[in-house]
Amino acid sequence: FPNDIAAAVRKPMLEIYPQLKNTRIDYAWGGTLGITMNRMPHFERIDGNILSASGYSGHGVAMATMGGKMAADAIRGQAEQFDFMASVPTPRFPGGAMLRSPLLVLAMLWFSMRDRL
Repeated sequence: FPNDIAAAVRKPMLEIYPQLKNTRIDYAWGGTLGITMNRMPHFERIDGNILSASGYSGHGVAMATMGGKMAADAIRGQAEQFDFMASVPTPRFPGGAMLRSPLLVLAMLWFSMRDRL
């Protein structure tokens, strides 16, 4: 990841929104994302009230709050929404453990190139 995330996103941001050229970027974040094959978050009831919600595919800032509320509701006995999300199938990445990393790198490069076109 670039050392200065704000500088890295400024140029493409201004290509889309030139009117923001005098706007200061106060906060910038970059990091590893949990991405699922279907781009839907993965909800799982592991055992009883042991719940998991992950793989927000780049939308975690907004959606993790929703996932946390659904998990809290499920623990309190109102599990309909959490269980509905847990029923959405999450396909595994192809290639198993051996090809997972190379295929993920290839996919990230592909989508990065697509974003630039």
